Amino acid sequence: MLGEFEDGQALFDGETPSESTKGLLQFCENFEQAGAKTQAFVAELEKHGLLMDGEVAIQQDGIEQPFVYRGFRMIDEAKLRDLRGDVLRSMNQNGMLPIIYAHLFSLQLIREIFGRQVQMGKGPVPAAA
Repeated sequence: MLGEFEDGQALFDGETPSESTKGLLQFCENFEQAGAKTQAFVAELEKHGLLMDGEVAIQQDGIEQPFVYRGFRMIDEAKLRDLRGDVLRSMNQNGMLPIIYAHLFSLQLIREIFGRQVQMGKGPVPAAA
């Protein structure tokens, strides 16, 4: 029926949005805000030349060719270390540094996560020679 969610809840209570509709609208607003924050964050990283093309090669026991992951961007640690103090202070004050370091720590876990996926039988399949 028009004016209802699939589960039968009404879209509106009279002229005003129902609680379910308000919840969905709030979710959409939060999603848009998060996207805008992410774009601003990435723009700031690019402004300071901190992003580089990422590539990770993971060698698995018994398989000659390593698995290579490309097509992502990552923080260049050398450029981060060389940032001027005022830029680092600004990044610290606006909350960027914890996110940057969380990213760097997560990169160190890629091989461990890959190994766990393989153990669970959910790893990639080697390409045919």
